[in-house]
This record gives sequence, C-alpha cells and structure tokens, in this order.
Amino acid sequence: MPCVCRRSPRAAPVVGLVALLTAVSTALPAVSQQEGEVQAPADAGAFDALAESGGLKASGAFPFDYQYLVFHGGSSELVAVWAAASVQAGRIRGVFDGGWRYSLSLGLELYQNDSLMASSVRRTDFLFSGQVADTTRDGFPLQTMVSVPPGEYDCRLVVKDLNWPDDRSVNAIRGKLTIPAFDVNRPVVSSIAVAADSNGTWKPAVGVELQLNAASIVEKAARPFIYFEVYGLTPGASYRAEIKLASTWVSRGRGETFRGPYEPFQMQYRGSVPADPTVPVRAVMRLDTRDAEPGPYEVRIRITDMETGARSDVRTATLKIRERTSRASPITEIEVRSEGGSEGG
Repeated sequence: MPCVCRRSPRAAPVVGLVALLTAVSTALPAVSQQEGEVQAPADAGAFDALAESGGLKASGAFPFDYQYLVFHGGSSELVAVWAAASVQAGRIRGVFDGGWRYSLSLGLELYQNDSLMASSVRRTDFLFSGQVADTTRDGFPLQTMVSVPPGEYDCRLVVKDLNWPDDRSVNAIRGKLTIPAFDVNRPVVSSIAVAADSNGTWKPAVGVELQLNAASIVEKAARPFIYFEVYGLTPGASYRAEIKLASTWVSRGRGETFRGPYEPFQMQYRGSVPADPTVPVRAVMRLDTRDAEPGPYEVRIRITDMETGARSDVRTATLKIRERTSRASPITEIEVRSEGGSEGG
C-alpha cells in the first residue's frame, strides 16, 4: 500500500487537518562489536538480499508493507539500519479527541544467538478532522532505526495499533537479515530510499526530511523522491552520478504488450565530494515518472570517482507505478516520539 503522507499543495484534501504538532526524535543506541562476528561484504548481492528481505505481511490484525535500508554508521564497526512500514490505514482504529487520532508504533529487534543485540520503538500519531475511510488503499508510514555492527541477525518487526488496550491489535513478522559492511576504500552507494514527498518525519541526515514510502508504490506522474548516500570517494574531488528508471516488466505469455519506454527516466550529473573524508555525499533527487507506464520498475544508480576512475556497483531499488486513483485527504504525520532501546555488551 502506498504512503500518501504528502503535505504538497498538489493534493486536493477532502478531510481537513486539525493540528500539526512538533516532531521529536531521540538518538538511538549503538551496540559494540561482538567477538567472532561474521562480517558481510558490501557487494551488490548483499544489498540485493537485504532489499528482498522486505515485503508484505498480509495476514494478522492489519496488513503492512515493510522494508530495510542501510547506511554507513560513521565507522567501519557500525551500520545504521532503518526499518520502515506502511500500514493499511483503513484497518487502524481512530479515536475522537478534538479530531480523529490514529496512533501506532513500530518496533525493531535484532538478535544474535538468541541474545537481543539492539532494539528501538518509535511511536507516530496522526490527527484528522474526519475519519479515515475503511476502504482506503493508503498506508500510515512508520519508521525506526538501530545502529549495529555488520553481520547476520535474526529480526523481529512489530507494529502496534495503540488505540486498542493491552496489545489487542498487534502484527509482527520475523526473519533473518544480513547487514553488509561498507568498504569505503572504493565508491559504494547506500540503500536507495523512495519517498512519496518531502517535509516528512524520516530524517536520515540533517536537513533531509522525507515521507518514506515502504511499499515503493507511487501513482503515475507522482514524481517521487529518492535519497541515497555515497562513500569512498576522493575527498574534495568530483564524481559523476548515473540514475535510471528502468522497466522490469515481463510478459506472462497472454498476448499482453508493454507500450511505454523501458527507460522513461535517465540522467547524469557531476557533483562535488566534501573535503572532509568523514562526510559522505548525500543526494535527494526527484524522479520524473510522467512518461512511465504503470508497472514494475527499478531505480538504478552508479557513481564514478572522477579523480580515480573507480566506479561503484549498480545499486537498485524497486518501484511500482500505478494508475492515478481518487482518494480522501493525504495522510499527514503530526507527532513522533521515540521510546525504548537496548544496547548489547
């Protein structure tokens, strides 16, 4: 389900926003390197496997899409791991309190050898002057983050509808995550985040505020944002970025045809690398999807260090484009609180 938490004037709201409260987030704990831990290389396969760890949890109290994103944690020993979810809004209980309030939390727990290595819980509240329709296809966006060493982890992702008492409305999914190490001795691109719009509460870096879209589904001509970071470039030099939106449509053998361009968006640009070697290149781009036909796509990014000629692996992210549909008011995040957390020894 797509996240539609836009504050853009392009939308024509039907349900008015009652109030906009202050977003607050707190720093999350990091865990120390554990003896004997297996490090995972920062190759394309490791990142692809991480991207494929996300998906749709269709069963349980309410459906939700989820994904995992990784960024360099500031040292070779740490990786910032973001978990994001998009929860079907029509299945969440609203409580009237001067407006309709919807309250959810997203918790991420990472384990090794049955020991909890890191956890984080983040609560998000949404407030409207009218009730969200039960039939809406749109999703409430949630995210949380932990910092951990690279390696293999067991993972538990927990979504709670906080308007029900005693954890009566909870959905969770378990799995395994391989967190790759970042080899900053050569150009390497982080995960690619897809955002429905700007001015959100996902803040991966100072000055970056986006509405993270865990489902990676957008409407035709929505012009979604992407965010990525680049490490291992020559400080003070320049780099070249190649960005493509490429169709991954495959015929099912039923006589169907694909009528649109297979690469509806392509761009190259040159940028400057910060002189401080501890500061990565951070990029926020907007994709022009007006020429894209509905269907599955990949965002593909490759970076070249213009000083050394070294090139990164091609980093990819999936994106599904659908036909434009009518809907009620965009869902707008209004308050964020961070609670809990643990640190491994």
